[in-house]
Amino acid sequence: MFDARTLAGVLIVGLLLVVPAGSARADAPEGAYLGLDAGLAWTANQTYYSTYGNCAVYPYYACGYTAYNAVTYNLGYAAGVQLGYAMGGPRVELEFTYRTNNANTIATANGTQSATGSLSAKALLMNVLYDFDTASEWVPYVGVGIGAADVSANQIHAANATGLSGYLDGSSTKFAAQFILGAEYQASQKFGVFIDWRGLWANGTTFNYGYGCPAGSTTGCAQTGNTSYGYWSGALDVGVHVRF
Repeated sequence: MFDARTLAGVLIVGLLLVVPAGSARADAPEGAYLGLDAGLAWTANQTYYSTYGNCAVYPYYACGYTAYNAVTYNLGYAAGVQLGYAMGGPRVELEFTYRTNNANTIATANGTQSATGSLSAKALLMNVLYDFDTASEWVPYVGVGIGAADVSANQIHAANATGLSGYLDGSSTKFAAQFILGAEYQASQKFGVFIDWRGLWANGTTFNYGYGCPAGSTTGCAQTGNTSYGYWSGALDVGVHVRF
């Protein structure tokens, strides 16, 4: 099975192979196009707080419990497809993107431990972009997008827990926005190769949590509830545009 680094290497090699091909045009692209991309995804660390009765428990103190929980994530991967229309400068596109990152560590009552599970997001976005005409084969661009993202915590808990720990699970669909910064190489009239950065944010995603669970379990917890998380993920993608 390909991991994220292998996938990125294959995409970069492919980019180097196709760039010299064909005759490129100098103008900013026009017309309908289909885009496909894949790459590496970074996701922000996650902090959540559990509450006992009416007592909000903040990091490392209050109410006699340590209920501060932080999850860190490994480098993951992203993939997307876009259907758009370019107007020789401005363009619009409808995008579906998928991102996933495996959990790396989780804070527990017994200290930071290695974690299992993953955090993933599926998003549908409408993007508005602008292509800058450089009178060369290279076309830099910027853009923004809005839409909705379904963000899922997939059975995140301590991998080899001793004593008490916690978990995150569940999913929610929330408003999402992203910004885009990239450049395309126009290898021919119909074909372009691009590399870009797409930063995706989803507001107030909600997950289920448990705290004081025995040995990494998701049952028998001292407390369960839900917590809110501002999802943030950045993806470095390599892809192709095929114009109709």
